[in-house]
Amino acid sequence: MQHPLLSLFSPDVLSPGNRQPGRGLRALALLAIAGLSLVVVRGLLTGNWWFFMMLTWNLVLAFFPLGVVLVLRDLRSAPDGKPWFQSRALLGSGLLLWLAFLPNAPYIITDLFHIQHVQANLLWFDTMTFFVFAQTGVVAGLYSVLIVHRLLRPLAGHWLSWGLVLGSQWLAGFGVYLGRFGRWNSWDVLAQPLALFNGLTKAALDPTGLKITLAYGFVLAVLYVAFYWYVEQDRRA
Repeated sequence: MQHPLLSLFSPDVLSPGNRQPGRGLRALALLAIAGLSLVVVRGLLTGNWWFFMMLTWNLVLAFFPLGVVLVLRDLRSAPDGKPWFQSRALLGSGLLLWLAFLPNAPYIITDLFHIQHVQANLLWFDTMTFFVFAQTGVVAGLYSVLIVHRLLRPLAGHWLSWGLVLGSQWLAGFGVYLGRFGRWNSWDVLAQPLALFNGLTKAALDPTGLKITLAYGFVLAVLYVAFYWYVEQDRRA
């Protein structure tokens, strides 16, 4: 039997015509509720709501790329959809928006940096809290990449679609560096395009940026391959 959590993301579950739609989203919602419950309890006990505001906002950003591709998938698969729903221009625009926000999903991992500022009596509680939020963000990101992979495969073929989705993971690793060290946001693509371009030029020459991009890109790519194998291929115990 397939692992219960990973079976929630199987092809038949993600299909719009499935008898039990939304099971994968319900699993992610459960993880999100668990994390939010932890930061609410922390706020009530300590009176410090900084963790609640920071982690909740980062979680919203982590879910955004998933929301983009879910809408894009449903538009393209609607049986009575308009012809432009099937256009490659729509698909390309939606995927560019998805890619711009994709780094926000694994970015929550870097929030573990804040553990060094936690009081000793809250260390174990906050460690678990950060873990839950990071896990939720990573799974939401992997879920969105899986949907993109399925959208691209009929259009680009097996190997090119693999190259594109794995490349997106390396770009996400670079985005994590831009967010944590350059303090850039995804919406700066529209809000400050020239400044962002200059920032990208400098970041590309930064040895630290290269190391973080390679490290995060490698791990995210491996995580996606493992996620894909479980969800798409491993059907037997």
